[in-house]
Amino acid sequence: MPKSATTGQQPVHLSVRERILQGSFYTPARYVQLVGEWLREHSLAKNCVVLDPSCGYGAFFALTDLFPQNLFIGNDIDQAAVSRVAADFPHVKFFCQNALCNVRRKMYGIAEDAKLIVVGNPPYNDTTSQYQGKLKQTTKPLMDADVKSRDLGLSSLLAYSKLKADYVAVLHPLAYLIKRANFKAAFPFFANYRLLHHVVFSSQEFAGTSKTAGFPVIVGFYERHPNHGLSYDDVRQMNFTTVEGKSFSLGQFRYVSEFVRKYPSRSCAPTDIMFYTLRDINALRRCRTFLAKPTTNAVQVTSEQLPYYCYIDCFKDYIDKVPYYLGNFDIPIDLKQFDRCRDAVVAVSQWKHPEVFGPHPKPPAKTFQIVKKLVLSTISKSF
Repeated sequence: MPKSATTGQQPVHLSVRERILQGSFYTPARYVQLVGEWLREHSLAKNCVVLDPSCGYGAFFALTDLFPQNLFIGNDIDQAAVSRVAADFPHVKFFCQNALCNVRRKMYGIAEDAKLIVVGNPPYNDTTSQYQGKLKQTTKPLMDADVKSRDLGLSSLLAYSKLKADYVAVLHPLAYLIKRANFKAAFPFFANYRLLHHVVFSSQEFAGTSKTAGFPVIVGFYERHPNHGLSYDDVRQMNFTTVEGKSFSLGQFRYVSEFVRKYPSRSCAPTDIMFYTLRDINALRRCRTFLAKPTTNAVQVTSEQLPYYCYIDCFKDYIDKVPYYLGNFDIPIDLKQFDRCRDAVVAVSQWKHPEVFGPHPKPPAKTFQIVKKLVLSTISKSF
């Protein structure tokens, strides 16, 4: 196999800024091999067209050696990447065009009745995310109205469905499945595809990404079932498996978001206590909690909601104990334990934030132990 297809290296011809804008982080070889095993398991070794619409340096074309009787097609909007990968894989047919614009099989020369397998690692570039948000918002790639979304990866899934791919074997953030808003945005894909196989791993396996803020990525193998795909209830009950052998489910927890507001609301009456906008566990890692001054991201806290926001504030103190695969979950809560500990939670949080609550005496050590046990026991349910 050519070196560029097996190392999972970052795109060396792109600057850090360009990698963020394009969402270009290339694929670890072991997940390409895993996709190959799934293709063989489902007897897809011949008479198929294998398309990678965002092929980069061509990691997935390592599969050409395993499946020589399939036709492989590659595409990337990056001409430098296409030139490089075309030299490595002379038997693959290549295109250099926008995979999200004028989406149809004809753009790749694929017959409408051909058995099509889409593979790859599409770019992820959510312009609404806080990480590098200002930089991401400078890009507005052209795309068809029926595949347009705020995220290039979500749009890629919509494009695969528009191509009516028989199978889709791709890497994408787990958040596309487990976050209701993302699932809804990509519903034209999920409504037509069932997840046959998967494994979850940390984004830190991608070369050139952050080593302190990994998020869960899923390698998913989907089969087309028009109008009989996945519902969000299916996802909530699904048992996900990580590359380390851990298992978890979205439905195994209750979440504190059931009891608080996550985002600012103009209709709410002003309050003296404010909390920073909530997104998920990974956002909580880098964001503030209680606020001493109003901001555009301030959520107004009522007295009834205060203990729950205090719980989130205390949860942040132990957030380094949360495994990466729960990074895109809302903050979990064990209601029975919380009800027994709410006074301790409030006491610790009020002491931590005199700029918000005024001076409060430091609680006794036993109170801190109660809070620590509450949070860690909730987190430990994921192991």
